[in-house]
Amino acid sequence: MTDYHVHIGQYHAVYYYADRVFSALRKAGVDEAWFSSTTSCLYCEERALYEGVRGEVRDALKAAAEIGMKAHALYWVVPDVHFSIISIKQAMCEIAYDGFKIHPRAQKWNFGDERIHSLAEEIFSYAEKNRKMILIHCDEDYPPTLFDPLIKAHPAALVQMAHCRPLFDTLYMLKTYPNTVCDSAMVSKESIERIQNEGFADRIRYGTDFPITHYRAIHPKTDPTQEELKAFLLR
Repeated sequence: MTDYHVHIGQYHAVYYYADRVFSALRKAGVDEAWFSSTTSCLYCEERALYEGVRGEVRDALKAAAEIGMKAHALYWVVPDVHFSIISIKQAMCEIAYDGFKIHPRAQKWNFGDERIHSLAEEIFSYAEKNRKMILIHCDEDYPPTLFDPLIKAHPAALVQMAHCRPLFDTLYMLKTYPNTVCDSAMVSKESIERIQNEGFADRIRYGTDFPITHYRAIHPKTDPTQEELKAFLLR
């Protein structure tokens, strides 16, 4: 069984160790996982953040191999890192990444910024040329339609729309672009049934957003504060 939406790393005041995450998934019947690191959401010096996450991912792939888990690392794109220290191509060559994670809300992507536009084009071009998947966090403020021109221009780049939000926009993208899929992470039963009834059952990927789902079950309706983020760096 494959889980297409998994995380490791720092999330709020909890650190989710890769070996524990993968072991929990194995016990639940998952033997393949696509993961990214939520540590990427910390606000700190770009070089330290990049190298820290790179080390996490390297260790995570090793931990997965040790328990027989087939793991696919997704490179979480932090725009400021690429505005200052490294190109997308360089980052993808340093670790055996199988794709990208884009979280417009977490990194406050401003699509009116030419640098963001150029970075997004670089990501999609690389993904299309090298057959890498792109996982995009989608919500009401950052719907998948924001990426419409890029998805249209790069038909060989597979794009996974996380969370199916908004549902109307997700359905539009599935109907319009055959290179799009969606995942079931934090999606209601009713929304999944609607997507199935529209004829896209084969384009729904199983995703749990684990262990974020576990955290939110214990700490409902919480958002990280700047004080929390600073505490992470000083721990």
